[in-house]
Amino acid sequence: MTSHDAPGTALVTGASSGIGWEYATRLAGRGWKVVLVARRGERLECLAQELREAGATGVETLVADLANPADMARVAERASASDVDLLVNNAGINGYGPFTEVDADLLDRVLTVNVVALTALTRAAVPGMPARGRGAVINVASLLAFAGDLEAVTRLATAELDLRRGSGGRVAARYREAGAEAREAS
Repeated sequence: MTSHDAPGTALVTGASSGIGWEYATRLAGRGWKVVLVARRGERLECLAQELREAGATGVETLVADLANPADMARVAERASASDVDLLVNNAGINGYGPFTEVDADLLDRVLTVNVVALTALTRAAVPGMPARGRGAVINVASLLAFAGDLEAVTRLATAELDLRRGSGGRVAARYREAGAEAREAS
């Protein structure tokens, strides 16, 4: 049995707007119980009310800022529950602008929400899925992840992880502006 054969519980991060709102609406419409997670409590309650009015049962809200370690831990605890069959990692933030000019605290929040939280929630949700014989994780990413700096096409900031069998792995980070490139690998 796959998680699509019979609806279970889906935990949807970033549910207060956009793609997260749409995932939650469609899943609830297909009979899934939904755990709605986002920073904006008023918007979550609005969505929960809309879903209940449309006949959804099992709608739960969890107000949390995934950049906050305590909030992330609460969401991870909920994601690890035995009823969660689907995790939709949709929450994300961005830091627009040239890499060298974006505030360091904002970059820390971007990494925490977009990488650390996604990894922690996935790690919390997945271990119970094989034992239950069902489960799935959907990771939503913006096309901006592939766009680089929107203001200057020649600027690129990326991080690559290239794991090769037997090599122990290699990590490279690149920054290129107007043809100048620096590369560091280990």
